[in-house]
Formats: sequence, C-alpha cells, structure tokens
Amino acid sequence: MWHWFASRSKGSTLTINLAYRLSHYLSSRYPDAVVSNFDFLVSGFESEIYAFHLQRSASSGNSFILRLFTGDGATEKLVREATGLALLQKVGYPVPGLLLQEPDAGILGKPFEIIDKLEGQALWPILATAESRQAGQLLSRFGLLLRQLHRLDWHSFTPNSDAFQKTPTLLLEEIIAQYRSLYTKYNLKGFLQVTDWLEAQKYEIPVRPAVVHQDFHANNVFLCSNDQLCVIDWTQFSVSDFRIDLCWTLLIMGDLGNLDWGKQIFNAYVSDANGPVQHLEYFNVIVYMKLLASTVIAFTFSPEELGLRREAVTLTREQVAVYKQLAQRLRNITGFAIPELEKI
Repeated sequence: MWHWFASRSKGSTLTINLAYRLSHYLSSRYPDAVVSNFDFLVSGFESEIYAFHLQRSASSGNSFILRLFTGDGATEKLVREATGLALLQKVGYPVPGLLLQEPDAGILGKPFEIIDKLEGQALWPILATAESRQAGQLLSRFGLLLRQLHRLDWHSFTPNSDAFQKTPTLLLEEIIAQYRSLYTKYNLKGFLQVTDWLEAQKYEIPVRPAVVHQDFHANNVFLCSNDQLCVIDWTQFSVSDFRIDLCWTLLIMGDLGNLDWGKQIFNAYVSDANGPVQHLEYFNVIVYMKLLASTVIAFTFSPEELGLRREAVTLTREQVAVYKQLAQRLRNITGFAIPELEKI
C-alpha cells in the first residue's frame, strides 16, 4: 500500500510514479509495508533525494531517505557508499543506518539505497549563522569527528590490508594511476605534469593508511536533534592516506568556506593526533589538482564523466577566483603552470 501527499515535487506525475514503484518494491520485500508521505527533497550533484514514511504491522513506523544515484559510475558509487555505511555502523561510527541498497537500475530507474532519515540540519548553515563561541565549539567537534574516523582500525575496511600494510606506497600509486588515466583520456597535459611530479616525490612520503571519506565538509555532517553529529554521503569511502581527507576538508571548509573555520578545524584535529601532521604540501597538491581538473573537465568536456548533473556544474563558477589562487599555489609547489585552467 502507499499514500502520496503534495510535496515540493519534481513533476507530480514522475513523483507519483516513483512512489508507486517504491511501494511495490518494498511490498515485495516486506508484505506488510505501507509507504506514505513520499516527498521530493533535493537534487544534488550526483543523486536525487526523497523522504518517505515506512510502516510495518502495528508499529508506528520510521522515516527514511530514498537516494537515487545519477550519472556515470552511479552503481559503483552506490556499492561503495553502502559498503562504507555497513562497516562504519558496525564499529559505531556515527552514520545513518542502511536499510536496503539496490544496484539494479530497472527497479526505480536508477540504482538506489534506502537509509534512515536524520532529524536535524546540515552543519554548514548552522556555522554560517552561529555566534563565535558556538561556532568554535562545533568546529572543534567537527575536527575531532574527522580524527575519530582516521583512528579506526583500517585493516577491516579493505580486502587489500596485507598488501597496504607491507607496501603502503601502493595507496599513492593507486591515486596517481587513477588521475593519470582520467587526464590522459582528456589529454590534460598540464595536469599530467602534476601526476609526474607526484610520482617522482612519492617515495619521500611516509604513507599512513586510514579510513577516509574524501568529501568531509559541513554539508555532509548533520547536527541531529539529539545534539549528535552524523556523517553522510560516503560515495568516495575508501582506505587511503589520512592526509587526503584532511587536506580536502581544509580546502573546502577553509579556502572555499571560511579561512577561520579551516584553522579551527586543523587545530582541533592536531590536538588529538599522535605527533605532528607532516608532508601536507604533497597532499595539498593532490587535492588542488583534483578540484581544478574536475572543474576543467566539467566545464569543458563532460560533467557526466564525474557523475555530476550538467545543470549543477554552474554552482562552482562562483568559486573561480579561489580556483585561480589554488592554481598559483600549485605552481608555487610544483613549478608547473597549467594551461587548461585558462578554460574555467
């Protein structure tokens, strides 16, 4: 059974049809399932989000999120996120509970997952309006939450733990090979120079494996109604060097957000670290390269290659001035000017 109520619909007919198909699917899994209050919430860079209420038997039921994955690599992202959620929930890291995941696009039109609906709000808008003292407390908790992730025993999060334990540099080789393949496909010679620089420098870097999120920022951290922080959007879940995560977070929260936020997050993070956090320059090169190259590809070639909706790409144009600063930093570290950046 299902009931649909008026919503901020993404086309009422499409929404009703999706609600019907979801109800049919859940009834096949749970014969007593009743779906109600099906509501379109938002389209993100790589997914469409809906909320609904699921009741079974005489229970009062629970609220869930339906996340449809879009773009190239949608199934891979779904599997990676679902795997990450299941493993992280098992060790008690604060993530939404996973009810179901389906890679078969034939069921609802796209691969999808169903997870617990969090009651609360994304942390970013709270930080943007908070008084200095409250913001400082939240940023400290945010930094410690990232550090908590990196302190997990990473061995149980990858089937390649023996290889990474024996030869940690393999993690850097994977990253370099991934980006070199992408930049070769689009003939981004300027960025290929950067991958060569990373290759030449990699043996100078003591690699420290960790569980990583790779997009850990305040729009992916919820402040729940019970005052607990919970982390969402695990499509880039992996095991890699922890500084990949830290540098990306400081880039998004600091350079693209608020420079003071970045400083406070870093201070909280290192206060709980075992010794100094070193060699950040190398990992800054990786995250600057990642952001700048993905922007060039999205604007010049194909946003779908990155799993992005074409209409969402315009959101990053406001950051062009910051991107130019990052390009200069990249040049200062590596010595390379990147001609492709003239296209953004």
